[in-house]
Amino acid sequence: MARQAYVAWVQGDRAAARALADVARVYACLAERADHTAARLDLATAQLKADAARAEAAAEAADDYARLTPRQRSARRVARMLLAARPDTPVDKIGHEVVPLTTIMERLDVGQSTASELRKEAMALLLSGYGHQHAAADAPYEPESKY
Repeated sequence: MARQAYVAWVQGDRAAARALADVARVYACLAERADHTAARLDLATAQLKADAARAEAAAEAADDYARLTPRQRSARRVARMLLAARPDTPVDKIGHEVVPLTTIMERLDVGQSTASELRKEAMALLLSGYGHQHAAADAPYEPESKY
């Protein structure tokens, strides 16, 4: 845009040159605002990630206090993943498919069958009362025995 303004100025079209220069200034101002907005969004994202990390740490501390087994901890972690996937949905309306098995497999470093079992246990945990407000301080949970 600035180059077009320069060309118009050189060719003697002063009005077009001024208009093009004004447009170039507006574009520069918009770019500056976009950079500012992007920076604010980055900051908000970082704050949300920090809040999520603090909440997860609090949940893990509650799990430590309750002396949960690794299996129980994993089931609760999947339950928290399900809750996070649908934060405004009542617990009894959250479907197990909102968190894909591949996500559970990656985050917990488990196989597909274990991820499926953990997701079922997490759903049972949610349906038994483990909810948004109690996610970090609920009583110990015993998964169903296969035998």
